[in-house]
Amino acid sequence: MKTTYRLTCAALTWVTILVQYWIMVQSGEFGSFGAATLTYLGYFTVLTNILAGIAFATPLLNSGNKLREFFDRQAVRAAIALYILIVMVVYWALLASIHNPTGISAIANIGLHLVIPILFICDWLFFSAKGNMSYKHLPYWTIYPVLYGVFNIVRGLMTGFYPYPFLNVDELGYGGVFINMLGFMSIYIFGGAAFITIGWFLSARKEKTKLTVSEFD
Repeated sequence: MKTTYRLTCAALTWVTILVQYWIMVQSGEFGSFGAATLTYLGYFTVLTNILAGIAFATPLLNSGNKLREFFDRQAVRAAIALYILIVMVVYWALLASIHNPTGISAIANIGLHLVIPILFICDWLFFSAKGNMSYKHLPYWTIYPVLYGVFNIVRGLMTGFYPYPFLNVDELGYGGVFINMLGFMSIYIFGGAAFITIGWFLSARKEKTKLTVSEFD
């Protein structure tokens, strides 16, 4: 069941990612193909959904494959679940009111910001091992969002394009963006701690259920 679920979700994720990419390229809004591609890959939503798509697709890789081993790690899958949960919450809480896609773009948008996040969180809850995570993983979980934020701030200063309003130095100033970054960092740290704690609880509960069942065998 786990393999079927993950491969089905992988197919849905990659189709959604590619459809949204095709829409952006076809719009002509960003000029060249290369500019559209770089802009598309500048969104945290897109990058995080790509991570989810790779994590879903690990059953396609041979056992012992280094990429599969990495994305099957407990801490990695939990981190992706945290990232994509934040993608969903931030979009619907802060960005949905200023973003109004239509047609097939609206469908792809719901996929990237709602359907795929829910599917990956369900994968983590029901299919991923969780008992060996540690709070020492938390600093590593912040590397991806920090690098993303720094890169897009620097790129924005060079090009004038910021993928999200809370990273816009031109409008908010360095102080405002720094405060936003600190706020997000606290979310990742406390959210990560919550995921690890929940993972321990669910793992212990699963083991207790197994012991209880074995007593009646």
